[in-house]
Amino acid sequence: MQDAIRIKAKLSSKNQLTVPKAIRDSLGLADQDKVVFQLINGTVTLKKDNDFWTDVKKQAQTYGNLSTDELDWGPSAGEEVIPK
Repeated sequence: MQDAIRIKAKLSSKNQLTVPKAIRDSLGLADQDKVVFQLINGTVTLKKDNDFWTDVKKQAQTYGNLSTDELDWGPSAGEEVIPK
């Protein structure tokens, strides 16, 4: 289990909070990154919000690029009729 780090911060008059540098560094946060707050039984957790494409890029770095050429399904068979 990881040791807990406890850092105090103060809300501004506009209810804004600066994430302390130690926390930013630990989470790998950079300018314009999004974060997710989660509140469970009075305890708030903060984590970096990874969007779908960030996760795809990380997986490509780990496992290699899985993209393929567009499939050629052959000539069109005509219009598809879908009954109502």
